[in-house]
Amino acid sequence: MMQIDEQARAETQAQYRFLVINLCRITGAIMLVVGLAVIAREAFGLPKAAGYVLFLIGIFDFLLVPVFLAKRWKSKPDL
Repeated sequence: MMQIDEQARAETQAQYRFLVINLCRITGAIMLVVGLAVIAREAFGLPKAAGYVLFLIGIFDFLLVPVFLAKRWKSKPDL
């Protein structure tokens, strides 16, 4: 009984971690697009400086945060 509960808990935890990593990528991609729109056309009434900030945060969120989270959450092999 205990083994099944532990497996179910590990599976649920893996699903949540996968969801968080993908949400980071999606929000990063959205920030990239919004940042580019602001830089190119000063969309949403924002200055270009705000566009550059959004763009840089989006790059960080899209490329680096998921890698960091995956390394931090990587499971250790059972030996």
